[in-house]
Amino acid sequence: MLLVLSALLMGTLPSAVLPDNCPEDCRLSASYVSQEIQVDGVLNEEAWLDAAIATDFTQYSPNEGDPATQQTEVRVLYGESQIFISAVLRDTEPEQIRRTLGRRDEYNQADWFIASIDSYLDRKTAYNFAVNAAGVQADGIYTGERFGGGGGFDFDTSWNAVWRSAVRSTPEGWVVEMRIPFTMLRFSDTPNQRWGINFRRVIPRLGEVSDWVLIPRAERRSGTVAQYGTLEGIIEIRPRRNIQVTPYTVGNATRDSEESTSSFNGDVGADLKIGISSNITLDATINPDFGQVEADPAELNLTAFETFFPEKRPFFTEGVSIFNYDVVRGGSLLYTRRVGSQAAVLGAAKLSGRTENGLDFGFFGASTGDDYNPENLYSVGRVRQRIGTLSSIGGIATLYDNKHGERSYTGGTDWDIRILDNRYSLSGQFSGTHRMEDGESEQGYALTLSADRQRSIWNLSADMAVISDGYNPNDIGRLRQNNYVNFTGGVSHQINGGAPFGPFRRASAFLFGGGGFSYDERLHDGVGTFFRSYWILNSYSEVEVGFQTDYLLGGYNEYETRGLDARARPREFEFEVGYITDTRRKWTLEPAIEGIIYADGGRAMEPSLELEWTVTPKLNLSLEGAIGREINTTEWAANEALSFSGNTLLIGEESNDDPSEIEAWRPIPANATLSNTLSLREPWDDEGNHYVPVFGHRNTRSADITLRTGITLSPNLAIQFYGQLFAARGQYTSFEVLQNRDTLVPVAAWPKQYDFAFSRFQTNTVLRWEYRPGSVLYLVWSQARSTSDDADLFDVGGISPFDQSTSNQLTDTFNLPPVNVLLLKFSYKFLN
Repeated sequence: MLLVLSALLMGTLPSAVLPDNCPEDCRLSASYVSQEIQVDGVLNEEAWLDAAIATDFTQYSPNEGDPATQQTEVRVLYGESQIFISAVLRDTEPEQIRRTLGRRDEYNQADWFIASIDSYLDRKTAYNFAVNAAGVQADGIYTGERFGGGGGFDFDTSWNAVWRSAVRSTPEGWVVEMRIPFTMLRFSDTPNQRWGINFRRVIPRLGEVSDWVLIPRAERRSGTVAQYGTLEGIIEIRPRRNIQVTPYTVGNATRDSEESTSSFNGDVGADLKIGISSNITLDATINPDFGQVEADPAELNLTAFETFFPEKRPFFTEGVSIFNYDVVRGGSLLYTRRVGSQAAVLGAAKLSGRTENGLDFGFFGASTGDDYNPENLYSVGRVRQRIGTLSSIGGIATLYDNKHGERSYTGGTDWDIRILDNRYSLSGQFSGTHRMEDGESEQGYALTLSADRQRSIWNLSADMAVISDGYNPNDIGRLRQNNYVNFTGGVSHQINGGAPFGPFRRASAFLFGGGGFSYDERLHDGVGTFFRSYWILNSYSEVEVGFQTDYLLGGYNEYETRGLDARARPREFEFEVGYITDTRRKWTLEPAIEGIIYADGGRAMEPSLELEWTVTPKLNLSLEGAIGREINTTEWAANEALSFSGNTLLIGEESNDDPSEIEAWRPIPANATLSNTLSLREPWDDEGNHYVPVFGHRNTRSADITLRTGITLSPNLAIQFYGQLFAARGQYTSFEVLQNRDTLVPVAAWPKQYDFAFSRFQTNTVLRWEYRPGSVLYLVWSQARSTSDDADLFDVGGISPFDQSTSNQLTDTFNLPPVNVLLLKFSYKFLN
């Protein structure tokens, strides 16, 4: 750790050769046009002939830095209320151009052209507008530094704009023409506009991605938009105020076959967007409906931590980047999935924008409740002040309140300081939480610090995190784990400087390591390492190899027993190997295998296989399958209340209830080992009762099959199918009781069993028709079949739900009574 930090601060490792200062040297001038431009893909207006040209694209892949193999010419015009972009994309094999249809905002194996506009000129945020050779549109916002590059979209497609485009095939290739209203962008209120801009072309059959301004891979971590070219010449524009009103009406019918019940209902609501100025926008929704959103996948989660699913609801994904406040390990002070998790969303609003002095701000509020009765309130305020080109400092405050008197506050400040020509960054955050529930309060804080060396083929990082045991933002945010102090360091490397070598076109590797201890008791929680490498072969296939270790020098897990007692964990060794076939083809196979080996003899394995296939220009298919297996892993099974009545040993009827919560006790056979173990433990209460963690050798089996199919009849009309078949089951044997944090004591003839099984089959079929820009008709059919079978706790030796084959468990799922939902949703967008 100290060596990494020293190298980080002294800059002793070699760096890559940096490109020219493109924000100043790569310039393009936009020409004013007063005549009407027909967006038809035919560039026959005189203004196009006189416009400046951006050409000489450079490969990002496969051979970074080489000239693009195909010629591209881009021109930009602007009028009173819109900007026009055209691209002439020449191709030496025009008959090989891929014109694959697909749903809006979904990347596919087609030829694409992407225009990226930093209209704020903040060198961090870019609006992206993409069109493929079949005329399919995609748009989104890129913020921050997580720029993936490559052929897929690297921007957030949840942002949606209303704009027009047209494509046309020619004997020399194809042509794109775009018209983007100024109301779709945010920019400063100045007479002479100066924007950042870049263009990208994707040719999948060649595996080629080329950019007008190339930002090398070694540079992207330090800020991609900061190195865009500059668009000049836009002067004295006064766009109309952006006002969008989108009312909707929805009706659905539900049939529950198991209960033999049917229900019918309808609803109305509306979305509203108002551009208060060119750089401030208000978004609001009243009684929103998200029936068209795909259901979360089923999974087997036997850990102590919550699964955080991604947000899919349009209002809560669009334009929320200002509210991002990362804590550590995926934690955040705002997790919008909390909104609506307890009751229906009644309404929500977002106000966001930027001042002329570079202050970003955002305010978010939402109310939820049943029967139109507000029961839960969520609110967030966020500010971030730009300092120079890339540095910033910000703050956040959140509030959660409900009708039961539960309330929580969080507040924090974060910073990202770039120094020495953006080669180094110093970032971090300090935040606190205060929660009140049932007359009791809980407070805590979190401090994270990071120092990074970037813009090099060798990039280094050093991090520290202090999370107190009372820190809990989970009423409105998300955090998997608190109560720890952790120190980590890592190094990433572009092998051979990112240039081809031997059988490889490109390769990179990342090594990370760290350790720490618990905040409250200073218990050592282990030392671990993480390594991952990516290898792209000359055949355009890809290989990923990784391994991970944990508890190398011992360590304790305080969460496994759900907070009851810490337990010494065995050393863990995890590996992962994945392979992707030639990515230039219309189909790819991706086999992978993951495994874990425990020092105490347990092991786990999960092989998987994924197929991506563009069957025809109108039909694409994705099929994923995985089989999971745990064998004799020593894991927590339950916490049990135990008591003595004279010489008789009693156990609580219910598991995971402490002795004060037990309503009924059951006598169990005398067990000298268990009695002796309890005598060595501190009683749970003054009455001599005990509450002990019970472990067992766990064996699990799981199978997951997921199918996605897209049928696109036109760029505005598509049918999508999603289906998942999932089954899992588990069994615990050879039980042990935790005597102290270092000792598990085997107990023969344990009186309870904890076997389980569950399965689920769910489908979602969506017909989406965008019958006019921004106005959509949805027809949705959803079906769900599920069952859960937990063993009778005291029926030890009886029939176990584990005693069935995976194939029978999967096929039996189809015989379960379904719940069917048919939904029709109609929205119409009114534009100013």
